[in-house]
Amino acid sequence: MLHLRCGDDILPAIAAAGLPGRAVKWCDPLCEGPVRAWPDDGARRAERSAWVAARFGMEPEEALRIFEGEDLALASAAREEEVVLWFEADLFDQSILIYLLDRLAELAPDRTSLICIGSHPAHENFIGLGQLDAGEIGALFPTRVRVTAEQFEAARKAVAVFGSGDPEAIWSFALTESGPLEFLGDALRRWLAELPSVRNGLSMSESMGLQTFAAGADTPRDAFPVVQRFESRPWMGDWMFFESMRLLTLGPAPLLHPLGKVPRPGDPAFANAKFEVTDMGRAVIGGSEDWFRVSGVSRWQGSVLLEAPRPAWRFDDASGRPVKTI
Repeated sequence: MLHLRCGDDILPAIAAAGLPGRAVKWCDPLCEGPVRAWPDDGARRAERSAWVAARFGMEPEEALRIFEGEDLALASAAREEEVVLWFEADLFDQSILIYLLDRLAELAPDRTSLICIGSHPAHENFIGLGQLDAGEIGALFPTRVRVTAEQFEAARKAVAVFGSGDPEAIWSFALTESGPLEFLGDALRRWLAELPSVRNGLSMSESMGLQTFAAGADTPRDAFPVVQRFESRPWMGDWMFFESMRLLTLGPAPLLHPLGKVPRPGDPAFANAKFEVTDMGRAVIGGSEDWFRVSGVSRWQGSVLLEAPRPAWRFDDASGRPVKTI
């Protein structure tokens, strides 16, 4: 038996619960950065490991080594009697889940089981499986269900539309075709909110973070739990959030001003570095300036290339859907 988890948070609990088999992580954060219809796994590893290394301050060779190891573990699913996926409802998990289901449709189509929850009776403020102890993890194991043909097909379609470069198609899929995977529609709609806002060019995460600093937080470590409380399903890890805030300190007119030197990506000192919101930051919060125009920085949001100063796609907070602007 192979247990797959998008992180190492519950791997010790799976072992402590005495569950059969081995537990490994597969943790490419596909909810961020470039995603496309890669011709093969090698192409995905090459592009994604380079992006992850740059974003989180890793050595490219180390990031690639980790990705290769995770893919080897995934490939071993073809030899297992059962593959158990341990996931939850948030965007981080769902973006990885659809990729793994798409791969497992080839590797273990009749031997894949799923545990995927959005709440837990013992945890009123449920965020994720990492909150559960070994006993609670062990109690979840018998609730696993065999992945259906409809769920595999929904995942295949989701991976294709996610790599299509068309936010309108992603929005439509989330509304009409994501049903076999209970939490996928909401997760995809949350991902779309990371497109630059029609109001001020900030993603939803950037907006919540900047407003938290404006309300009095002065370090990323202070701001992170506040932003988590704004999310209906928290999905960002702390270092994902820290890096999104670091990017607001860059460019000719930054939105956050460091009260000292800005640590490099991946530097633990960043969590406790102090910042204040600039005049430009307050103008962007108020909607009189646009961060995408001001920063001049283009980026990939999944398969969508957002080119400064006028990205072709934005997100309309009022209607909750993507808007093509060019």
